[in-house]
Amino acid sequence: MTLKGLAAFKAEKARQAAAAAERERPRANYFNWKHNKNKGKPNEVYVRFLQEFDESIPTFNAERGLPVMSVEHQAPGKEGFKRRANCTKESEGQCYACERHQEDRDLGWQQRKNFYIWVLVDYKDGEGPQPVVLSRGFGSSFVEDLMLEVELDPNNQITDKMWMIIKSGSGKQTAWKLREAKGVELYDDTDVELIDLEEAALRPIPYEKQPGYYGAVYKDGDPVDDDSDEAPADKPVRQEAGELTW
Repeated sequence: MTLKGLAAFKAEKARQAAAAAERERPRANYFNWKHNKNKGKPNEVYVRFLQEFDESIPTFNAERGLPVMSVEHQAPGKEGFKRRANCTKESEGQCYACERHQEDRDLGWQQRKNFYIWVLVDYKDGEGPQPVVLSRGFGSSFVEDLMLEVELDPNNQITDKMWMIIKSGSGKQTAWKLREAKGVELYDDTDVELIDLEEAALRPIPYEKQPGYYGAVYKDGDPVDDDSDEAPADKPVRQEAGELTW
């Protein structure tokens, strides 16, 4: 790569700074179907939710906090999943991704509402239940089903029971079904330590740094190939944060 001119040099410096900041973020593993080793049933997993939906619920754990929904953007293109950030239109009055979306509504800069919650999952890979961040589009049927289950429980509790998630379809047609897994032994969460969910999952990039942040993986003219599921995806590396490929 060869760069010429002050503007190009400054843009490259901004991209380097954004990459360095990303490496320093708290790390958390994300739920990913690709890790499921459930023989004969690769589209079924058991999970235990680790967060309740409200502080008033008897089993609410203040150290673990609440699930979150965030309005976000991700960069377009094949590598766009590597750069996901909060929309700052309301908080700062301006948002680089919103501005780019107004310029071209077909590139993929649009807002995305995403839901995040900590769960214990056993991929049947010999490692036992492990904590991961489960993410889904806020408008998905999965989130609707989960909220309904909260409302149906007399105490609005979800952390005191086991759940089964069943996946069908693929790509943008993927659907997750949720149901209580009665009779399945509750995963032990006694020694589970969690990173703050907002610190682990959300990326509040200030407006002035957003061009460099997104520009680290996307430049105008790059091919756009977005076949991802409802919510933005990050690279599926087992021990790294940001993996939202379903």
